[in-house]
Amino acid sequence: MGNQTATASKMDQLPEAARDRIEQLRLLFIERSKENLAQIRQLLDARKTANDPRSIDEGLMTLAHSLVGASGIFGFPELGDKAFRVEATLRSADYQEADFAEVTSELIEQLALLG
Repeated sequence: MGNQTATASKMDQLPEAARDRIEQLRLLFIERSKENLAQIRQLLDARKTANDPRSIDEGLMTLAHSLVGASGIFGFPELGDKAFRVEATLRSADYQEADFAEVTSELIEQLALLG
């Protein structure tokens, strides 16, 4: 909470035009989160029918990685945490499918909350 307060006070110090632009970018991030959610669902569907489901992991990992950074910038730390968990799970060579299912479900839930 203290970190959010510090961020808010830093935002207050910016010129109005900069604050407006950041808010526009934040809204764009929220809008794009719907596309990200659709991409994740498509990748998960492709994973179900792939001969090697883990061959789809690179796309999921890339998407999760981009969400980690952007969500922090635009004030969605919980989304960033969920995306990080997906990325970390996929980077582990010996992850369990149950763990993968849990972290992707949590990420989907967070993305759905933005829409």
